[in-house]
Amino acid sequence: MQTEQNQEDVTSSTIVPSRVFPVVCAAIAIGVFILDTITTAEVVVAILYVGVVLLAARFLPKRGIILASLGCLALLVLSYFLSQYGEPPGAALPNLLLSVAVIGMTAFLAVQNQSREMVLREQAGLLNLTHDTIFVRDMTDIILYWNRGAEELYGWRKTEAVGKMSHQLMRTIFPMPLEEIRAELLRIGRWEGELVHTRKNGTQATVASRWAVQQDTRGRAIAILETNNDITERKRAEEALRESETRYRNIFETAGVSIWEEDFSQVKATIDELKAQGVRDFRAYFAAHPEFVLHAIPMVKIVDVNDATVKLLAARSKGELVGSLRAIFTPDALDVFAGELLAVAEERSSFAAETTIQTLKGETLSVLFTIMFPQSTKLESVLVTIVDITERKRAAEALRDTQMELAHVNRVTTMGQMTASIAHEVNQPIAAAGTNAAAALRWLGAQPPDLEEVRQALARIIENAGRASDVIGRIRALIKRGPPRRDRFDLNEAILDVMAMTRSEVLKYGVSPQIKLATGPLSVEGDRVQLQQVILNLVLNAVEAMSAVDEGPRELRISTETDAAAGGVLVSVHDSGQGLDPNSVDRLFEAFYTTKSDGLGMGLAICRSIIEAHGGRLWGSANESRGATFQFTLPPERDEASPAEQADLPPALPVA
Repeated sequence: MQTEQNQEDVTSSTIVPSRVFPVVCAAIAIGVFILDTITTAEVVVAILYVGVVLLAARFLPKRGIILASLGCLALLVLSYFLSQYGEPPGAALPNLLLSVAVIGMTAFLAVQNQSREMVLREQAGLLNLTHDTIFVRDMTDIILYWNRGAEELYGWRKTEAVGKMSHQLMRTIFPMPLEEIRAELLRIGRWEGELVHTRKNGTQATVASRWAVQQDTRGRAIAILETNNDITERKRAEEALRESETRYRNIFETAGVSIWEEDFSQVKATIDELKAQGVRDFRAYFAAHPEFVLHAIPMVKIVDVNDATVKLLAARSKGELVGSLRAIFTPDALDVFAGELLAVAEERSSFAAETTIQTLKGETLSVLFTIMFPQSTKLESVLVTIVDITERKRAAEALRDTQMELAHVNRVTTMGQMTASIAHEVNQPIAAAGTNAAAALRWLGAQPPDLEEVRQALARIIENAGRASDVIGRIRALIKRGPPRRDRFDLNEAILDVMAMTRSEVLKYGVSPQIKLATGPLSVEGDRVQLQQVILNLVLNAVEAMSAVDEGPRELRISTETDAAAGGVLVSVHDSGQGLDPNSVDRLFEAFYTTKSDGLGMGLAICRSIIEAHGGRLWGSANESRGATFQFTLPPERDEASPAEQADLPPALPVA
């Protein structure tokens, strides 16, 4: 039970225990006893014991009131016997009985009243325990009760608030006229709404307020119970959220980039079901069940798009785009969509890729898109940003075509520089074939014809024709125009083909070739013609550098080996020519930079762009004695190449 000093009464004065009350009660009781004993008047003096009982009820508990009442009754009876000793009862006995009845009834009522007051004090104590603000005001808004929660929220103590007009004290800001609120309160007996109150320190508090009317036994409104919950922080958070949503909406609608809001919840639920069934490797699952990817397309719903998206997809309004993805989906996007599903299954935070979509007019667009998956487990609101790269892809394709054409021109020009050597390489087998044909005719004209000699001559003719065909085939392979390829081939064999083609050119300048190739096939992945073009350029540059050297041997060393550091292939072309100027080594690979009087400065630039497009590196350095060495690396052979990687093969020529 609450201690009396912490209990507050809403219907009576506060009970304050005091040592004065017992003394006063005892004195009054004794005085009534003496007066009742000595008086001879026909007056019911004993009725004064009622005052003793009522006073005792002010400070004694229920048991104490009963004991005090019994004490008064004992004094009453004792006084009766003392005053009536030896006398007939007369009128004294009825007076005694009347006094006993009055004292007993008073005691009973006092006990009942104290019980009710105790209940009220406990209820008031409970109201003080709550953190809610609770106060009672009369119909003129004068505060009658002010709980501890109100003290904590507003800062005024009970003694400062009780008796004040509530709306003036807290400077209440109402959501509507006060007269309308009162009318509703009196009509239905309650009202709820949000109010703004000013605290004692001058700050404002927003509260969720509930008013209830208290009525008397006749149904008349006598007081208003007001309960307030402080929602200031919640309102601030809601306002911040509204501002954030407004900023997001402004960004969403006015951004120049296409932004989509999509619902992946059905996809997420379906994938979760597969996980529950034991599926773990979703990459393998999607590969084995391509129909799942197709069925998942309509599961993704377009919830909203911004104006940039409407314009990008040539739609008249957002309504034409909201809904299924099928209207903008292209068959080329199927693999990328499978990647999206894999990202969902693996619970990634984002996914980005290049793909294609189509406008509502049927035009195909190349796009770069990024998906940001929220923390929400259902994925009901997923943001997708799309950047149109169609023109960029077209420009890149045009640049790629130009670079391919430039590389082709370079090959043709190089072949033109080797015209004499090529003619010699072709003439040799043709002349030999002619000689063998003449010999065959002579053997046929002999008597008798020597058919065995004829057969051998014809075999030599076929061999010479094959040699000529091989030379022409190599030349055609280098100068023909074609799309880039990514094949696996033996790099050693490709180098030997180039050396066979340049044999006459090398020997013409008195160059001694030394070829040291890695043991066994050296398998690489790339475009054979482009890599042969690099080797051809390096070999011819080396021969040309040595042609201007009069003294010393002219040595050309070509080697291949595995690159232990990178795990790929290293190719070196070493010459004993004039060497390199240390000040110009870094500029050798710049477009249009040349050290030759009749050069264009495109050969090495094209070579470097080809090697870099293959994922390798090309560089040159001066030898310690004389000459220069050019080297390039190629990455290790991969298991497979994606279509996107194949599309990136053509060299990206660094034109300054």
